[in-house]
Amino acid sequence: MVQITEMVARIADGAMLADDTGIVKMWNKAAERLLGFRADEVVGRPCRDVLCGRTLDGGELCSPACEIGKRLAAGTGVRNYDMQTRAKSGRVVWINISSIPVPTRKPGRFMRLHLFRDISRQRKVLHLAEDLHCMLSATGQVGAMPAPVQSAPQASASLPVGRGTSVLTKREQDVLRLMAAGSTTQEIADALYISRVTVRNHIQHMFEKLGVHTRLQALALAFPPGSSPAQR
Repeated sequence: MVQITEMVARIADGAMLADDTGIVKMWNKAAERLLGFRADEVVGRPCRDVLCGRTLDGGELCSPACEIGKRLAAGTGVRNYDMQTRAKSGRVVWINISSIPVPTRKPGRFMRLHLFRDISRQRKVLHLAEDLHCMLSATGQVGAMPAPVQSAPQASASLPVGRGTSVLTKREQDVLRLMAAGSTTQEIADALYISRVTVRNHIQHMFEKLGVHTRLQALALAFPPGSSPAQR
């Protein structure tokens, strides 16, 4: 148990360790920074009461009849599912979670390790793309642009490129993927080791090739049906 808690404490992502009944036993500093709850406010409470998780469509995810808990009890990890929760301040936060069963020395007993990170920025980008598509549909300007869809619980590691974007160079597609992940111009420049001016040039060339005028229009082209926003 000591080794597990030491490992969890060093994890960069938010981490919550609970026993097999769902009672929280550890809450790391990254989780505190992300959601605002101190460890002494969380430890000893049922994990469902801490996260109060809801699904993509607003349905209840955390409950006494937790499906995630049942899968962990069967020895199966559950990776990359999205959850809506709230910070201590009341702010809505979208997190992506991986849940892993951790065996203990006691036969038939295990711990629940939940690792999570903030994906609120990506969700906002997707919502903006959806709003743009609705706006263009209402004005008859949507044309052949595919409608954005809700991301699946298992988010892809990279952003599928939509119809018409094959004309982009690899670097322009890299810029598009980072835009879809919610990166700013400076963050794109840092990620690709290029200047802000070069990023802007790539974006302008991309707009010309795609026949769009804004980042939102470019992002809408980057979400073909069945795709999900890129994970950073």
